[in-house]
Amino acid sequence: MSKNKDNKTLTAAELQADEQLMQAALVIDHLQQHPDFFLQHPGLLAELRLPHQQKGSISLVERKLELQREKISALEEEITRLMGIARHNELIFKALNQLHVDLMQCQHAEELQQHLDSFTAAMPGVHACKLFSFVDGNNQPDFSQFELLLNRRLNGRKLYLGRLNQEEQQHIFPASIHSVALQLIQVQDNPLALLAFGSEQDDHFQPEMDNLFLAHLAELVVRVLSPAHHAA
Repeated sequence: MSKNKDNKTLTAAELQADEQLMQAALVIDHLQQHPDFFLQHPGLLAELRLPHQQKGSISLVERKLELQREKISALEEEITRLMGIARHNELIFKALNQLHVDLMQCQHAEELQQHLDSFTAAMPGVHACKLFSFVDGNNQPDFSQFELLLNRRLNGRKLYLGRLNQEEQQHIFPASIHSVALQLIQVQDNPLALLAFGSEQDDHFQPEMDNLFLAHLAELVVRVLSPAHHAA
């Protein structure tokens, strides 16, 4: 019988490597089935050495302790991160709650910017806030200054989170602002104003951010703006 040409004869080194893999698999299987193995052979546990980049070699016990320390350190870092997020969310909640109280008592549209400035000062990572009306001095709609933003960033949407180029940003924020949140304020699909927040951090406002508090804020602003515009 002729041999298949696709078959190749294994070299001695390859045979030895396969045998070592099989032996390793048997050892792993045995240890998994007998987790108390080293309790029955404590002397062997003390003799085992593992290669280590910094220390040359360490015992199995030392390596296990090192892994435990690394795990604890990672957990501590995660707890610190979560606590930071909790503090951040607490600040946002308190600031939004105070703004809610202020706007419910607000009687004139002119007071809005003052309350928004106070809100912005209490918000971590937010460095600017402006409210731009779409109504001119004759109470007529005027979108001329914001056509670029409305067409590029808010085309068919109420909210934009992210960065702007220099041309888009020049009418609302200075160059020190690196990311923005643009919330369209409207009543029954009629745009009234643009609420803009700015941050000096590149990634503070991102598209994947939750927008629940901004949507709620827009509702509060409408409560003040809408009567003022309809009464004019």
